[in-house]
Amino acid sequence: MRRRCSIIFCISLIFATCTNSENLENDPIAKHPDCKKDVQVLQNMCEIRDEDLGNNWAILDCIDSLPADKQISESCDNHVWKFKLEVTKQDVFLDQAKEICGDDVKVCSEEENSEPGHFLACLVEKKHETKSLQCGKFLSQVENIIFSDYRIISTFMSACDKDISKLKCGKTRKSPDAHHSQGGTIQCLSENMEEVEASCKKEILTIAELQADDYHLDRALYLACKNDREEFCPRVQPGDGRVYKCLMKNKMSVSQTCQEQLVRRQQLISQDFKVDGGLVKACKEEIKHFSCRKGVDKDGKQTVKLAQILLCLEGKVRDGEDMGGKEIGGVCINEMREIRRELMEDYSISPELVANCAVEIEHFCAATKTQRNGKTIHCLMKAAMDQSAENQKLAVNSAKSSFSKGCESALDQLVRETQVLSDWQADPVLEDACDEVVAAACDPKQGSDAVMSCLMEQLSKGSDRMTTQCSEVLMQVHYFLAREILIDEHLYKSCNKDAVKVCNGAPNWHQTEKDPRNQLVFPCLVRNLYADDYGEDDEDTDGKKNDENEPKLSEECTQEVERTLRQRAMSVQLHPEIEEDCRNFLHTFCTTHTKPGEELGCLQENFKSLEGDCQKTVSKYTRIEAKNPFLHPIISKACSNLIERKCGLEAKAQDGSGVMECLVRHKMEHALGSKGAMNTKCRTVVEQWQILTLQDWRFSFKFKEACKDDIREHCTEPRPKKKQDVIECLVLAVASDTAEEEKHRIKKACRAELKFELLQKHSNVKLDPVLEEACGADIEKFCDKEIGEDGGLECLKSKGHDNLSRKCKKVLFQEEKEEAEDNDIDFALMRGCKREIKEHCADEDAKNVLQCLKDFSDDSNFDLKCLKVIGKRIIQHAKDYRLNPSLADSCKRDIPKFCGDVLNKINKGDEDFYEGHVIACLKQKAIQKHSKLSDQCRKEIMNTLSDSAKIVDADPVLEQNCPNSLAICRNKPNVDTGMKINECLKEMFEKKTLVDGELCNKHLAQIIEGTGADIHADPVLHNACAVDLRKFCRDVPQGEGRMFGCLVSVSREEKFSLEPECKTVLTKRIEMYDLAVKVAPLESAQELIQSVMKSPHRNYLVSTGMMFLGMVFVFGLCFGRVTKRLRNEIKNR
Repeated sequence: MRRRCSIIFCISLIFATCTNSENLENDPIAKHPDCKKDVQVLQNMCEIRDEDLGNNWAILDCIDSLPADKQISESCDNHVWKFKLEVTKQDVFLDQAKEICGDDVKVCSEEENSEPGHFLACLVEKKHETKSLQCGKFLSQVENIIFSDYRIISTFMSACDKDISKLKCGKTRKSPDAHHSQGGTIQCLSENMEEVEASCKKEILTIAELQADDYHLDRALYLACKNDREEFCPRVQPGDGRVYKCLMKNKMSVSQTCQEQLVRRQQLISQDFKVDGGLVKACKEEIKHFSCRKGVDKDGKQTVKLAQILLCLEGKVRDGEDMGGKEIGGVCINEMREIRRELMEDYSISPELVANCAVEIEHFCAATKTQRNGKTIHCLMKAAMDQSAENQKLAVNSAKSSFSKGCESALDQLVRETQVLSDWQADPVLEDACDEVVAAACDPKQGSDAVMSCLMEQLSKGSDRMTTQCSEVLMQVHYFLAREILIDEHLYKSCNKDAVKVCNGAPNWHQTEKDPRNQLVFPCLVRNLYADDYGEDDEDTDGKKNDENEPKLSEECTQEVERTLRQRAMSVQLHPEIEEDCRNFLHTFCTTHTKPGEELGCLQENFKSLEGDCQKTVSKYTRIEAKNPFLHPIISKACSNLIERKCGLEAKAQDGSGVMECLVRHKMEHALGSKGAMNTKCRTVVEQWQILTLQDWRFSFKFKEACKDDIREHCTEPRPKKKQDVIECLVLAVASDTAEEEKHRIKKACRAELKFELLQKHSNVKLDPVLEEACGADIEKFCDKEIGEDGGLECLKSKGHDNLSRKCKKVLFQEEKEEAEDNDIDFALMRGCKREIKEHCADEDAKNVLQCLKDFSDDSNFDLKCLKVIGKRIIQHAKDYRLNPSLADSCKRDIPKFCGDVLNKINKGDEDFYEGHVIACLKQKAIQKHSKLSDQCRKEIMNTLSDSAKIVDADPVLEQNCPNSLAICRNKPNVDTGMKINECLKEMFEKKTLVDGELCNKHLAQIIEGTGADIHADPVLHNACAVDLRKFCRDVPQGEGRMFGCLVSVSREEKFSLEPECKTVLTKRIEMYDLAVKVAPLESAQELIQSVMKSPHRNYLVSTGMMFLGMVFVFGLCFGRVTKRLRNEIKNR
């Protein structure tokens, strides 16, 4: 108390003689509104008398003597700070100091003519150098009143005076070991950097630069982290920023107050890279060599943000540039790596994030904003993605959206700075989420960038090693990487030359943030991914293809663009172009499609409904996927095992289109559920792809490559776009050349691909849009329970044309006709008879495969599934002679000549479906003893007779004329084959128990008479008498009933004996034949009767004929047998 009084007395005495003290004394601290309450407390603590309350020096002395745990209010502290500043600036004690110190003032002779406050401050600072005891004592007393380091801080005080007053940042107290008086003031200002003026901000950063090497110079940080430094960095020597670096590494572990000061320091670093002493020292040469401060710090006096330095250095590393033959130092690269991680750990050290994302952090990430482990940044990333998805649902950028463009840009900037794609460990959240996946599936030794690529590959393939947490974080990171795609180091390096050569990219085209035009380079690379593709709409007016000399992307660049697209394909959100162009359609069609790859797949499924830019964009990416199915995440994921197992050669050769064709072929060759069949999910996505390709012929890459020139030449006016129309055009051209036996205009490679496309079309109703539209109702009506894998196609074919709608049966007939003319596109036949075709008919012409299979169908080991398919085709072809190309060609002259009345009758009824009537007519002509049909035609008809004998459904006229009798036979026990049903009908005919009337009787009679024409038409008789035919009739030529006549002759010869079974069946057939001739007389006798009866001279002809018969009768009575009796068998030959 005695010491305090002496100080106060001394100071008061001094002020009594000071000329400038009047104004200061007239403004007592105790009476100022900001300090009234504080002085009341201070008066009690320091025992200040009432009469001394007006003495500012007594109040100052009391404040300086307060214990460390006692503080005055912020507003009062700020007022006292301003008071001290005025005392310092006005040199209140300078004259008295000169008088007391005498010659000792020479220690500061260099400051004698300097600005006010500097000289006295110098004397106080150098008080220990004075010789006078009285001078030293006086200066020590003044030190408590003025800012003794004013020489150092005067520029700062002048620049920041207004901001200190505005923000109430004036702090008067300092610790004994503080290096300057303004630590608390600077701390307060640096915590409010966004609100201070530019001149003040510059001074703060200048002071921070001075602190860069030694953390002791940052008073606030030093005090806050003193204990933490002892705990975490006890052996770290101060200087060169080493203590800073150690504390930063342990930032997540240090105390809260230390953490806050470290954040403040990092914020200053982000504003001025020189505040980071470690970076300046590690990268000094690199920053200078590459002129990373250029454009901002032209005169060396301006501050340069950390972001600019990082982007500059990262760009040089990415470009592989060196410093005159010297590589960029590893120390510098390591320093940048540490900074990147710091930026990703704590959002609050990025001023742009703090300024632009404040609302978003409060709205979306309030729970994580106090955490400094990167979670707030990823929370913002997730919110941006979710908002983007929400905008898709709302179809527009709704007012409901609270995620600003500014915040999204700030996140973009952060991702650009931190280079997460090339250093996955720079993101602590990503490292924590994906560490297990990396350990299991990736090789960290290949480098951080390879790890990131590996992770995305695992995600795109749906690897079992990929975890949900890792996939979510990866998607968040790649959402932003997709919008700044050219920060991908591998892509940039691999495509740098291509970008310039193919896309006219300017220098530094990867710096999209500097020139928006550079954002067009990557879409250009995508467009030229397969340079042999045609333009966007493929409708150039001159019909000429692109210049063959047009530059293509290098193989290295192609691989990187494909990799980037494959990773982007996980989500539309990773495709900014699709997301932007298709926002409305995503809302309309795809709100429930949220899994990886589903959004683009949904847009492709609804391709017909898309319009404008969206359809063009989806078309572009679909054509790329057609070349490389690995870019289609759902296909590559669902079919990965099958690709590896069955399409390995194509995959190893990187033949993407070959892999897709391999998948389609495997799907068609292996029925669902059969051995080796693809799983349901793979089958589904492959089928969806097949359906998609119908929308545009260019979606089928191999077909497009093989046929594009032929399409341009032959399919014009207008040029079709849908694959169905293109196929129809090419089929017509091929058919025309084949019919006229001319050289094919369509190239062989195109014809092969065309056949494959037709095979797909015939495999499923869904792949034939015309048929699906025409027969949809019929399928629902008749085949609801028989849809099958082909969508009901085979079911439709099994129905009579009379049952189907006119539109459906017309389209279906064309389908059946295509299959009949080219068996190679008959899907059911190719799949069901694959083994038999390979074994027996591999070299047969396409139109003869079915006949070849029929020829071998009696083999004992013939595949039953194939027999079933053959039976169905026999039934189909029996409906209409046009479905049997061989018969139609062989009988093309016979049909109009002998069956013209049948054709005319059907055509008059406005129908063009013959339902077996033309073939029935030809059968009737063929069974005559002396048939007038051409040999080839008769041979074909006899084959059909043989077929229908085995398969009762192969006779549509029988079905039409004898429905009830057929029903009776089918319901009998053990009558379960076509031959047994035929036998049943013949027995009913013999017993005269048929229930369908005269037409049925007559038709059965004609069937039985067919046996007389050719024994092969009666398989029961032929099988029963096979031994006897070889024994007795091997030299008898077939046809015109000769074989049947031979057996009859042998049966009547006593010295010959037939096999018992043959004799039984033959006896029955003779009886039936005699009865049949009575029911349906053969035309050889009938024609003579009909011609006589229809002649105008029939009376004359009849009487002449009767006279001739009478003469023969009389002659016989008179002369008896005058000739030698011949043997029956000779007579019958």
